[in-house]
Amino acid sequence: MTDDDSDHYELDGQGCRVLVGLTAQETAEFIRLDEMEFVRPPPLSQQDWLWPEERRWLELFEKHRQAMEPFLAASKTKH
Repeated sequence: MTDDDSDHYELDGQGCRVLVGLTAQETAEFIRLDEMEFVRPPPLSQQDWLWPEERRWLELFEKHRQAMEPFLAASKTKH
């Protein structure tokens, strides 16, 4: 995910720009973790997320993804 992906952001109650479903602190943590370069291939399964930083990134990503589902479902064109 890139910082350019503005559809994934909203303003929280304090007017801070946050990723949908995350707090301001979680958004800052996610961005920091997302910018880290891990020196091994991406994991094949959730059990392969060995480093605490990777597990935390995945936890925050999943929380954001789940919060985005209603927005994504609403934006799909119905035929």
